[in-house]
Amino acid sequence: QTARRSWAAIAEVLGPAAREKRIWMPFYYDGACAEHLRELGFTRVHHKREDFFVQVRNPKFLKKVDLILDNPPYTSPEMKEAVLRALASTGKPFVMLLPISVLHVGFAREVLDTDKLQAVVPRRVYVRKTGGEEVPFKYLCWLCCGVRLKRDLILIDDDDDAAAAD
Repeated sequence: QTARRSWAAIAEVLGPAAREKRIWMPFYYDGACAEHLRELGFTRVHHKREDFFVQVRNPKFLKKVDLILDNPPYTSPEMKEAVLRALASTGKPFVMLLPISVLHVGFAREVLDTDKLQAVVPRRVYVRKTGGEEVPFKYLCWLCCGVRLKRDLILIDDDDDAAAAD
């Protein structure tokens, strides 16, 4: 699961207005990620154990969603492609934590409207298994589509970088 400090970093980039949006976190691990967002002031978070590929085809459900935000499974290139195709089909803005290589692969350029793509690249993203210690990962990015951030590319330092500068 994505650690709280990594959610805090993307929340800061998304800004205060995002906290009022109806957020769908479709990829359930143990529920802790939604709690992290709620602790960060996001008040309308939908995060349940549901089939993502069913819900993305449910127009009644999608009417209640302003932003899709999560760390999807990317166990294979086929899964990444299936997730991105499904997200694109909704027409909803989304922010997904993915390997940075997604910016280079052909299917992302084919499936997504590149005029609406933006990327937030943290130095490290912290994750943990349930009950485990945080582990830093590199080479990940928050792929944003239709979010309208201030810039198309945002680089984020992390707490360790700030401590080293002091």
